Amino acid sequence: MKQYLKLELLIELPNDLEIELIKPSTTQFDNSINIQTDKKMTMSVAELAEELQISNTTIYTMVSQNEIPHIKVRGRILFHRATIEKWLMNNE
Repeated sequence: MKQYLKLELLIELPNDLEIELIKPSTTQFDNSINIQTDKKMTMSVAELAEELQISNTTIYTMVSQNEIPHIKVRGRILFHRATIEKWLMNNE
């Protein structure tokens, strides 16, 4: 999984110092995190448990206690991949 993060570095440099900035030719950066994936948009309990390397029971417990973002569709518990990735980054 590729992740891109925009970083800004402010440094005061001497006037006589020559600096060459190298920028990617086709990549656009913004203030959001870009997550590129070829995987499907939603995951089941089993798929998420496998990705996080935890048990299905742990996932069901987290769902029942509203500890993890999820949706229910016709009785199935589903997880939006991008939402889970953001949730994981915010809960580190």
